[in-house]
Amino acid sequence: HKWRGVRAAAVHPGGIQTELSRYMTAEALDEIRKRMEARQGANGQPFRFKTVPQGAATSVWAAVVADGDEVGGRYCEDCHVATRVTDEEFDAASGGVRPYALDPDNAAALWAKSEEMVGETF
Repeated sequence: HKWRGVRAAAVHPGGIQTELSRYMTAEALDEIRKRMEARQGANGQPFRFKTVPQGAATSVWAAVVADGDEVGGRYCEDCHVATRVTDEEFDAASGGVRPYALDPDNAAALWAKSEEMVGETF
């Protein structure tokens, strides 16, 4: 629907401490926190959860501030379009988007599978 002025983007809010984790055990949450701290520590940065407004910032930026042609069809994080990184370069703590996520054939297969699962053709 680009021709109608409608654009879509994938946005990652980052690590936010919300009620979504209320069904996880304390041990599972602690393990996630430890993994993120280890990853961030390797980059010389301490891991901190974002606040809800900080986590919402990328969605708001992509919807209201950024140019639609800049963000349309792209993956965004921390209020910018994510940089493409190789599998070897990727680190969840430092961000980026891997090539498989931008592959048009993967997108078409996902779209077809989604239509199959909901029983609708769009």
